[in-house]
Amino acid sequence: MKAVLVYSNDDGFSLGVELIRAVVADRLSPAEVEHQVWFHEDVGSLAEDYLGHYNAFMARLFDHRPDVISFSAFVWNHDEFVRMGRMVKRHLPHCRVVWGGAQANSRRMAAHLLREYPWLDLVLRGEAEDAYSCLLEHLARDADLAAVPGLTRRVDGEPVHNDDPPDVDLSALPLVFTEDRLPLEPILRRRPGAVLAYETGRGCRQKCRFCLYSAPKLRAFPMERIERELAYLLRGRIPHLRVCDAHLGISRHRAMEIFEIIAEHNRATVVDVYPDVKHVDLDYVRAMNRAGCRVITLGIQSSDADTLQLAARRFDRQRFAQAASLIRRHHNHALAADIIIGMPGDDADKVRESVRFAYASGVEKVHFAPLMAFPGTDFFEYAEQYGIEFFDFQPPLVVRSRGFGIEDYQRAMVFARRVEALQERAPTLLRCLISVPGCDVAAVAERLDLGSGADPVPRIEADFPPEVSRLLLDGIAWDEAVRAQRATTVQDPPKLSGDALVDRVAPEAVHWADYPVHLLLRDFTLGFDALARERRGYLFPRGGAVGYPLDGPLLAAFEAAAPGITVAEWRDKTCATSTTELSREVCDSALRILCLTGVVSLGGDGRAGG
Repeated sequence: MKAVLVYSNDDGFSLGVELIRAVVADRLSPAEVEHQVWFHEDVGSLAEDYLGHYNAFMARLFDHRPDVISFSAFVWNHDEFVRMGRMVKRHLPHCRVVWGGAQANSRRMAAHLLREYPWLDLVLRGEAEDAYSCLLEHLARDADLAAVPGLTRRVDGEPVHNDDPPDVDLSALPLVFTEDRLPLEPILRRRPGAVLAYETGRGCRQKCRFCLYSAPKLRAFPMERIERELAYLLRGRIPHLRVCDAHLGISRHRAMEIFEIIAEHNRATVVDVYPDVKHVDLDYVRAMNRAGCRVITLGIQSSDADTLQLAARRFDRQRFAQAASLIRRHHNHALAADIIIGMPGDDADKVRESVRFAYASGVEKVHFAPLMAFPGTDFFEYAEQYGIEFFDFQPPLVVRSRGFGIEDYQRAMVFARRVEALQERAPTLLRCLISVPGCDVAAVAERLDLGSGADPVPRIEADFPPEVSRLLLDGIAWDEAVRAQRATTVQDPPKLSGDALVDRVAPEAVHWADYPVHLLLRDFTLGFDALARERRGYLFPRGGAVGYPLDGPLLAAFEAAAPGITVAEWRDKTCATSTTELSREVCDSALRILCLTGVVSLGGDGRAGG
């Protein structure tokens, strides 16, 4: 029997598919099952040469003429695989078409697929490493399919579900990342910038109702296997590895062991990890740094207590803020956080508050995602219970849920797009605006026309009075300089609290207009002006000097807030010293001081005045 498994993604590599390939090779004889895995170009590239990719697939199909073809489906390839599956059945009616992957991961979805697509023969639910090889074995021997775990099939025209598959014994799975099993060169040649996925365990301590990681129980791969595979990957100098555990290592002890393994073997690979905030302390962050690991994002999803309760998500705001602060100060200055739009119990105003919480916690960037109720999650299986309505069943994009109406969804999406534009074009301005109670961030972004990609500088100069304009313009440019420097230095400058600065300086801020002398924090002699010109398309304002009106009572108050740093030292030090972080706190706090003391105001129309 000839069997083919088809998958597609951006990287040209699937860890799940490679595990399935390895299991089939170990358990089934080639004489009984001739098994092939076909990578189909990702759907995004099809727009450039749709007919070329489609014709190549059909030519290969007619040449090989498989008896069974299985599609590993997810959001990004579902529609394309539907078209391909339909054509397979039309031209090769004898071929059994099987659906699997995350997009088939529940009885409800499996039944829907069989009713929706008459050309589809079988749906395989759940973890497939054992079940897929079992299915191929039964098909090859023409055995009773009722014994295949996780299978949904038709009986008298109606979907019938076999028992769910048991959890896969991870210790029994064959090795994937070895020279004889998976040479790295072909993968890197096909996708030079590929991000290879890896896992050290499955499941999550959280049981969030929206998440695919909420497996029945936590399971870990043996540490001996992890060390052998990571050594092979890292010594192979792959450019980018992503450890896809919901929380690295499951336990803190295992996470620290994994950091040691990576540190021993890593030569030039960027390793992305997702830590459990409960595990993060200074020792944890230092271990990450030694290993060359990188934390890209932490999950917030929502900061609202009622929303989190409906989602069955445990979230400790204080612990999150502590972990974010440690990671940002000692590890990754560009730390991001995830927020979901459309959660039951949430609304547009609560989304705004979640963004404010993220920035107050020290996060540099927020990633927004519309709620998708994936098959197998509670929000999909019991959608009606949570007032969830879908834009379409494939993919299950949520456009309405309990408390989150259509108008809320539209408002939240507009807000998210405006915040994303500010994050890209004027990150320091965004931090200032977020910190001002009642400020309409979306209105300001719209007024600056950031969504068009236009340079915000001319509009800021036109819309804000001179003293605020200078602060904002300097802030945008200075932010880029700080990012560039922090990306190339291992130093960890001490940080002055912006809140402490506001508390100490605000009483004197009303005197700013009386003291026009500017303190030059930094002349850009290290070439950051050229870097900014390349990235932003404009020179640093005011001749390349960051100026703030610090004099008289205000200067005295600030010196009390920053003991041990004199004006002369500020003027003379370079960006590689503590001046970087300290001066950025000034930048963040300057507009807040102005707003809080009434020197300027930011109204609901997003316009500053003073």
